Amino acid sequence: MLDEKSLVEKCAAMNRRLKRYFDSFFADSPITSIQGLVLDYLFRNRETDVFQKDLEEYLEIKGSSVTSILDNLEKNGYVRREAVDYDGRLKKLAITEKAYAIEEDIVERVNGYMYSLFRGISEEEREVFYSVLCKMIDNMQ
Repeated sequence: MLDEKSLVEKCAAMNRRLKRYFDSFFADSPITSIQGLVLDYLFRNRETDVFQKDLEEYLEIKGSSVTSILDNLEKNGYVRREAVDYDGRLKKLAITEKAYAIEEDIVERVNGYMYSLFRGISEEEREVFYSVLCKMIDNMQ
């Protein structure tokens, strides 16, 4: 029987390995894996206004980290921050033509990563995994 400590250590190791594995999908890309994830999110949500706060919630990271990611994406010409008419304090994120030019590549890399993780894992195993993850996340609230 596995004890909690062994399971948590395995989760921590998996977390580190997930990061390195995801990074490998962007090793030959002009953008980093986290930038790719942000652009993928923006591509999938292009029909709605997306703000920095949305990315903070999606990525579950601090605002300062998201600011840094967005600053780099903006500096490199992939996104713009645009004012919205209904609130002068808010800036929505706009995808540039430069980002649209690499959309297919980004989406392919992100999807390839995500699909590869579940290769050989049955739908039933995925459902159990999802259920356990949700319970663990609830335990951290």
